[in-house]
Amino acid sequence: MLEDYTTFSQAEAGQTFERPVYVADYTQGSAKNGEPFLTVTMLDGKTSQQAKLFSTSAARLENELGVTKQTVADVKIDVSIYNGAKSFTIKDIRPCADTSLSASDFAKLPPLDIDQMYDEICRIIKELPNPKPDKTPLSKPALALLEEHKEKFKTSSAAVYMHHNYKGGLIYHTYRMVKAAVAMCEVYKELDKEILVCATALHDLGKINEYNTDPVGNAETTELAALYGHLYLGAMFFSNKCAQITGCDKERQRLLTHCILAHHGQGEWGAVRTPATPEAFALHYIDNLDAKIESCNIMYEQTQPGKSTEKKLAGFDRLYKPTYFDND
Repeated sequence: MLEDYTTFSQAEAGQTFERPVYVADYTQGSAKNGEPFLTVTMLDGKTSQQAKLFSTSAARLENELGVTKQTVADVKIDVSIYNGAKSFTIKDIRPCADTSLSASDFAKLPPLDIDQMYDEICRIIKELPNPKPDKTPLSKPALALLEEHKEKFKTSSAAVYMHHNYKGGLIYHTYRMVKAAVAMCEVYKELDKEILVCATALHDLGKINEYNTDPVGNAETTELAALYGHLYLGAMFFSNKCAQITGCDKERQRLLTHCILAHHGQGEWGAVRTPATPEAFALHYIDNLDAKIESCNIMYEQTQPGKSTEKKLAGFDRLYKPTYFDND
């Protein structure tokens, strides 16, 4: 049903379009002339977008127009270009006429099927070689953990603000990293494939307890984020599961645990330890690469082909969006 409407990404400068959206949040500001305005964060089922609603206060929006946070609304939006990026202005907003629409209809989802990604991750782990045939393979505790936390792993966001911050973002981030780890092991034969792939699959599993993800994919940190963080939580998940399974090789267990604790690379980025094995280095760079590529994709959504992004990529300069994106 939502496929019939223009999305924020499809909308072009000079266009006015109407569609239902999920109103995730809004903040009030004041223009130079003293007039109130709102910055409204909306979801269209594909992306999240902010738009300005001028000459309107939060009180008027809620009491006169009947629209509140975390509800579905019908909007009429003008599209323009400001500083090289699309800018959205709400010209009209009211409660949604289609009462069958709910928050879950507007959740941004990964571009790949979640169940298929989960099945593929598990298949790859099951087929890993066991370098120590006399010991229980690392794949056994890894698969047990994924199955135990399956539902939260499949629906959780991977972040509050940074990257993959949407419903299913965690499994999409993990899936692409697992595939990258397999490919990297084909090039760098000296890497221990079992350790790297299992560590990649589990590296962010602690985020299911670090964040609470709502039905549309918005995440907020829990008290465990402040007390422990997802690196420690993930390492404890793995260590506790290994303790329940007989025959695990202690050294290989420690090496995989180290990968989880070190995957942020540096202490100032949240690493418990800096990488001390080739597999830990590989995991860190795979993680960083996937986060950067996803950030590029998000910034491109708000940028016209042939233009540079309004914001800088973390740690770098502005991105240029090639003109060939016109052919998409």
